[in-house]
Formats: sequence, structure tokens, C-alpha cells
Amino acid sequence: MSSRPHPLDPMLTQATLPFVVLDGAGMLLALNPAAARLYGRPAAAIAGLPFVEVVDPFSREKAALMIAEALTRGAAHDWELYHPRTGAPPLLVSYTAWRWRPDPAARFAVAAIGQPLTAAVSLAARLAATNQQLEGALLQLERAHAELKNAQAQLVRSEKLRAMGQLVAGVAHELNTPLGFVTGNLEFLAEQLPALAAGSPDPHLADDLAEALAESREGLERIAGIVRDLRSFARPDSPTVHAADLNASLAATVRIARTLCPRGVTIVEHYGPLPPVVCAPGQINQVVLNLLSNAIQAIPESGTVSISTAQEGDRAVITIVDTGSGMDEATLARLGEPFFTTRPVGAGIGLGIAVSMGIVERHGGRLEFASAPGKGTTARLSLPLG
Repeated sequence: MSSRPHPLDPMLTQATLPFVVLDGAGMLLALNPAAARLYGRPAAAIAGLPFVEVVDPFSREKAALMIAEALTRGAAHDWELYHPRTGAPPLLVSYTAWRWRPDPAARFAVAAIGQPLTAAVSLAARLAATNQQLEGALLQLERAHAELKNAQAQLVRSEKLRAMGQLVAGVAHELNTPLGFVTGNLEFLAEQLPALAAGSPDPHLADDLAEALAESREGLERIAGIVRDLRSFARPDSPTVHAADLNASLAATVRIARTLCPRGVTIVEHYGPLPPVVCAPGQINQVVLNLLSNAIQAIPESGTVSISTAQEGDRAVITIVDTGSGMDEATLARLGEPFFTTRPVGAGIGLGIAVSMGIVERHGGRLEFASAPGKGTTARLSLPLG
């Protein structure tokens, strides 16, 4: 798609060197006739296109870096880029670019002027061309390497989560059988209670037995609730998102997390009113369970983990605060780095926060941490409501 080019100062129009103006995204806003001749197309056909489309494929990564450097640092000097030519070898052009705002009310743009490197510097041009191609290939290789590392980390995470899900589902299944035995036996005892009490000389036996049965039933109901929560957590998550009651989902996750708490550690819940949140609830539960587990393990002896929810504008916010040992700035800076962990060897492989951040980013949310040594840690998870 093309658009009418922006007008240039007459002096720039008459310049013999190629001159271009780009917006912050690298789109061509204006170019002089010398630039149009160099690029081999009329200005009206080029205006509105990305600048990287008029350079050689090996130069595109470097062109994008030149624009970024000009915007962030104010100027970029002697950037050599190749431009393709019909029926001739690509032409090497040395660019100087700078941040420019022709109108005080307008956003910053990038202006660039080029100097074609002619036959007088053919040897230097050929060397520069080879170096340019190597630099472009290196940038592409670095990007491919980063993508490969990310894919490898995702594979490790997926396998770990799959195994965890199978383990949790198996535990829940195994617990159901003894639960059925104990529940049936309690029902039998309840039926026989009057006869047992009638034959005993202790007048309080019936009341004591009734109280013991009631407490046993309450314990079984709590175990059954944990089993239901485990099954829900282990169930494969739907690939599509939907509007969910986030508070109810978090309450079930907290019930699982309480089974991880040693004596002296308490989880406190404060759920504020929230509208339905469009998300993949199972994935959010996974993130919150990981955050709760980390908070529990950060408390050396006794303390509190608080989880709360609130609506802030168009976002739902989950906040988890612990009274644990906290982290220094160096540790905070590395949170989310795959395989980084503060736990002892064998106690964790350092993927929990990295997985959680990936899930939150895919939801369009943010996961942030604040901490200081000896002052605990605050994890803040925000999700868009829409």
C-alpha cells in the first residue's frame, strides 16, 4: 500500500544525496528524488512502506537497529546498508541518521542521509559488503538461537507439567478408595451407636461416640474436598479461554496450597468483588499455586501468607504477600530466568517462575515482584478483564 509522500524542504529536494524521513516504526514518511532513484521506484510508490523493504535482505536487521539507535541515542553514524538494483550488484550506502521532529507538536521521527560508496572505494565496499552479510547472518543466527532456547525451555516445562498433572490425578484416584472404606464404616458405626450405648454403664458414651463420629465425618468431607480440588487442578486445561469466577477458582487452589503448609504457616484469604475474568482458569491456578508454594517455602519457621483480589480499573489484580526471608535486588533481577533457583540442589530446577511469567504474558497480564531481605515478598499478578 502506498501513500502520498510528505513534502520536503526545497533544499533537501534538490540534494544529490539520498535523504529520507521515517516514523518511529520505521515507515517511510518522505524521500527526495535522489533516494527514489537509488531505490528504483517513484516516491509515491514507496512512501508508507517500511524502510527495511528497500534494503538488501542481509541489511534488514541492521537497518532496524539503525532506526532504534537513532531514536534512543539521538543519532547513528556511518551505518552501511546494501540496496538491491535491477540488473546490477547491490549498492552499498553509508547512512547517518538522527532523531528529528520537524513540527514541535509532532512525534519524534528519524531523518537519514546516505552516501553511496562508489568504485573509488570498491575494495573497502566489498569488504564492508562481506562484513555486512556476516553481521546480518549473525543477527539472524542469534534470533534463531534465542527462539531455539525458548522452545527447549517450553518443552521442559510442558513435560514437567504433564508429569505433575498425572501424579496429582493418580494421588486423587488412590485417595478415593480408602475414603470410600472409611465413609462406609462410619455409616455402619452410626447405625450401631444406639445399641452400643444402651449396653454400656457409661451414661456419656452415646454423646462421646456421636461427637467422635461427627468429627470424623467433617475430616472426611475436608479430604473429599481436597480430592475434588486436586482433580480439578490436574484436569487438562481447555485451549480456549472463557469468562470464569476467579475468586472461586483461587479458593480451590488455596485449599490445595494449605496441604503444603508446615505447622506455624497460615494462609489468609481476602477476596474482593470481581466480575467474570476472561482467562484459562487452570493455567491461572497453576501460576497462583506456584506463587503460594514459593511463599510458603520462603517462611523459615512460622509466618503468614496473604492472598487477596481486587479490581483496579479494567484489570483484576491478585496479590500474594508473605512474611518470609525476602530477596535482594540481584535475586529479584533474575526471577523468571529459566533454571535459576535459590533452592538447594535437588529441591527445584528453577522453572516455576519462568513458566508462570510465560502463562501471564500469553494472557496479556503482568507478574511483578517486590522484596527486600528480611521483609518478605509481594507478588502482584494483574489480568485484563476483557
